[in-house]
Amino acid sequence: MVSQIGFAILALYLAWIYALVVLVTLLLGALLSTNYGWTPQYVGLGVFALAVGAFLAVPLTKANLLSRDRIEPARTDSMTFQPRVTWSSHLVRRCIFTFALPVAGLAFTLTSPGPEVSWAAPTIMSATVGFLATLAMAECIGLTMETYDTCDLQPGANSKHRLQSMESHVRRRRTNYSCFPRVIAGLFAAQGLGFFLAAAATGVSGRITRALGAQAATAVVAGILLFLTILLSLVLWRFKTVQVIPNHAFGTKKGSKDWTAEDDDRFWKPVIVGNPSGKVRRMNMLETGKWSRWTEIRRMNKLVKPGTWEVQFGK
Repeated sequence: MVSQIGFAILALYLAWIYALVVLVTLLLGALLSTNYGWTPQYVGLGVFALAVGAFLAVPLTKANLLSRDRIEPARTDSMTFQPRVTWSSHLVRRCIFTFALPVAGLAFTLTSPGPEVSWAAPTIMSATVGFLATLAMAECIGLTMETYDTCDLQPGANSKHRLQSMESHVRRRRTNYSCFPRVIAGLFAAQGLGFFLAAAATGVSGRITRALGAQAATAVVAGILLFLTILLSLVLWRFKTVQVIPNHAFGTKKGSKDWTAEDDDRFWKPVIVGNPSGKVRRMNMLETGKWSRWTEIRRMNKLVKPGTWEVQFGK
């Protein structure tokens, strides 16, 4: 999973969020204790603001307020082909959640110079960091599930598969995973890296603070997160048009130039998920990875060179 460039950037972005949250927690505790003279029990209550912000983000992670059901659907067929961006679209949500997080980190930096600024300012900004970090992590996990979950493509889960095309041992094993193992492997890699960076932030936070100062240390981490956010946005940009459905899937006369020898297999049938309006799809770097859902569909539709994940030219 990590060998794919798109997922590697996504995993690094998710891991760096862990480091930012841990660093903000430690620096806020040090700020309230050293500069404001708070006792330990009140320092704990002040740092608890991050947990409060994360709790307030739960309704948005469940998409209760951003459900597509709240948007009026298109009335005609022609309206479905028109470009349209709504406040509940995934693109808008991801742009807001991801780009607002490093801005909140920089805002926490500006509001934590010391006693000349009220303690409420850095506390509120730390709660904002917790709020946006939860939403950004939820979007990263959702992207991983959306891109790499192929449980509905297993034999028996998709009505387009024919029972006769399965091998005998596969025909007997009709287990359908609720979450495909590659998703778990990807989340494990991302969160494992996140725990490593969080531990590193815990170990070096004091040294960085003494060398650069608390404000500069937070600004550096937030700046790196902003750079990773820009990289993630480039990864999610759909720049490539890729064919995912064979030419003859919607009907091709046998013997025509689009008909190949592989199409003579009477047990094989192309996989078509949903009700697509065409044979091609615009994809981003994440979706064109070796283990992505769409590469798996292209492999099942014989649009990928056997034994590889490269494009089968001519289809």
